Amino acid sequence: MTDIAKSTTAQRARDLARGSYLFRVTEDILVAMEDLGVTKSELAKRLGKSKPRITQLLSGSSNMTIGTLSDIAVELGLNLDKTFREYSAQRYRLDTNTPVEQTFIEPEFPVASIKQ
Repeated sequence: MTDIAKSTTAQRARDLARGSYLFRVTEDILVAMEDLGVTKSELAKRLGKSKPRITQLLSGSSNMTIGTLSDIAVELGLNLDKTFREYSAQRYRLDTNTPVEQTFIEPEFPVASIKQ
């Protein structure tokens, strides 16, 4: 495999991982919001942001800073360990014997059925 092909493959793996992480984190936030009965409008008000900005952040159409992620977690009574570990562990089985782009397997149960 050429250096260019290796570089392209590595970049593709990073892009796929980034998309997967972005999806998982924003989905975890949305699930927590649903569980707590917090709307995007309410979250926006609590954070001093506009509802369209919250929609952008949670749709993945805009990058979220670690600071904003932390602010959202605090407002929802979450911590980042819970966001990345507890919610994710309930929803995804990790298979360490597969390539990065195939690491996350669909959950065995609907996302809406997850409760704290």
